[in-house]
Amino acid sequence: MAEAVDPQSIADPRQQRTNDPVMATTVIGAHALEHMYGRAFLVLIPQIYITLGLAPIQAGLLDAVRQLSGGATSMTGGFFVDMFQHRRAHILAFSMSLIAIGYFLVSIAPTYGLILASLALASAGTALWHPPALGLLAQRFPRQRGLFISLHRSTGNIGDWLGPLIVGGLLAVVGWRWIMGGGTPVLLGLAVIIFFLLRNVGGPKIEGVDYGAKFRTQMRDMRESFRGTGMWWIFTVSAVRGMGDRSLLWVIPLYLSDQLELSNFWVGFHVALLAAPGIFAGPLFGALSDRIGRKPIIIFIMASAVIFPTTMALGGDGPGMTASVLMFGVFLFSVNSLTQAAAIDVAAGKGLEGTFIGLMWGSNAFFGAMASIIAGVIVEYLGWHAAFYFASGLFFLGFLSSLALPGKFITRDPTPA
Repeated sequence: MAEAVDPQSIADPRQQRTNDPVMATTVIGAHALEHMYGRAFLVLIPQIYITLGLAPIQAGLLDAVRQLSGGATSMTGGFFVDMFQHRRAHILAFSMSLIAIGYFLVSIAPTYGLILASLALASAGTALWHPPALGLLAQRFPRQRGLFISLHRSTGNIGDWLGPLIVGGLLAVVGWRWIMGGGTPVLLGLAVIIFFLLRNVGGPKIEGVDYGAKFRTQMRDMRESFRGTGMWWIFTVSAVRGMGDRSLLWVIPLYLSDQLELSNFWVGFHVALLAAPGIFAGPLFGALSDRIGRKPIIIFIMASAVIFPTTMALGGDGPGMTASVLMFGVFLFSVNSLTQAAAIDVAAGKGLEGTFIGLMWGSNAFFGAMASIIAGVIVEYLGWHAAFYFASGLFFLGFLSSLALPGKFITRDPTPA
């Protein structure tokens, strides 16, 4: 029987014809444009809500479908990304193309049901991006894993910041469908550029691989990584944090538009404000976690996040609301980068970077979808403020879970093929 590939051979610099700076710049930079589309959609939700005459539960379902589609894709895609690492450039380019096509279909979909189906397609594209992209960064920069994963998240924050501002301004002159479909040529062009720059990023295909043996080895190593290593607590903290984030991300713009009656521009401004602080805070938290450990930084972020959803609810339409959104933005998604880095720390040396990124994204997406639907029910029956208190409660539960994280994560050796 042919041997399964040694994970370390994949990261051998002699086999890497795309150098580290080009790879990191391309992967981290392209992430910004991908996020411009995803976060801009949140500013468009109030327009879709009004145009189609939706109920709050249906608005929550728009976000829930994105999460469920992304979760299913991530959990399966990450595993196969690790099996076929020489195809990572193809996967990244296909991911960007799928996002472009999915959101174009949203722009022309005539009914709510077809919009949901198109969103599922676009979200599958987004989910396909992260396992190969973050897996590459984790493999190439093992001693600065927290920093580079956070830098990837930081450029996502740049997209999260620019997208809502641009869309908030454009809504004054064009409809939401034109905005949704207008970026399709740009994303398709970016897909071509990504493939050209990263076509050799995975190294040459290794001949004579027994993929059945490789599959079995990956499954064994994945199971071993969950046994007595702290991995279950990493996933728990990440999932609960993701639930809190997702329950707020669609509630905030709709609350500002529907209840506080702010203009499209100011809705976009506040959604952008959620992302702006993370551009700088995320890499800082990541670099600190590389130096002093993941656990203390995660605990600090989780404890801080408990406060601000409640102050948003109490802030009204004045500067208190704006300040609360800004402060919450400092900590938004920072924990995700650190839990991803922690999971890869545990699984180091097994060639399972994409697998664990995919599993974590999938887990977060499924729990986040559940939280989005619950938040919609809460708004429908208990009012808008109750959704903010629900998010604070989730963050407090996440804070308690973070206290149970081990101070030092245990790494188990790869299983022999």
